[in-house]
Amino acid sequence: MDLQRLALNFTHPVFFPYAKFRIEGTERIPAHGAAIIVGNHRSYFDTAAIGIAIAQTERTVRFLGKKEVFDAPVLGQIATAMGGIRVDRGTGSDEPLQAAAEALANGDLVAMMPQGTIPRGKAFYKPVLKGRWGAARLAALANQSSKQSVPVIPIGLWGTEKVWPRSARIPNVLNVVTPPTITIVVGDPVNLSYDDVEADTERIMQAIMDLLPAESRTHGKPTKE
Repeated sequence: MDLQRLALNFTHPVFFPYAKFRIEGTERIPAHGAAIIVGNHRSYFDTAAIGIAIAQTERTVRFLGKKEVFDAPVLGQIATAMGGIRVDRGTGSDEPLQAAAEALANGDLVAMMPQGTIPRGKAFYKPVLKGRWGAARLAALANQSSKQSVPVIPIGLWGTEKVWPRSARIPNVLNVVTPPTITIVVGDPVNLSYDDVEADTERIMQAIMDLLPAESRTHGKPTKE
């Protein structure tokens, strides 16, 4: 917990002068108790963006993400210090979900990206987001083992790819003169059935899409870059 609190001090916008942040809806994040935070995936910077938004509530969050996130410079160290849960997708193990469920049982916030990875090429511009079942499975698992319902809180992210595109090894930390704006919108808890992971995954992704700006609903085209 000491490491998590220390990392919380470094998830303040002042430490990211190469980006501007427009954050809405943080009052929807529970002040106490467990919750699952789910967001769309556009950039390696998404983890930092969610952490910055949640830090405004004075709460810490444990990220459940692929091992590449934890191997990334700076942000990987922050995610690890905040109690991040590493996922090695090649193993197919349920251990990360079990670890996340234990964190929720302890009253922690657990964040994850249901898409699993940043979409490539044309898929990056598709208005309809496709998610994997992990978030829905975790929600069902948490609610089976908890006496109280564990809410699933959606977050819509926009503009993070302008700070750290997938093609770059590190974020554009030199862009402090005209930093891009990142929009982070927190929504109301998703109404889930907890008995159909496919249907619940669709509900989760729709809730995230509803938080994105109008331009997310148009088909863009990738450039060669």
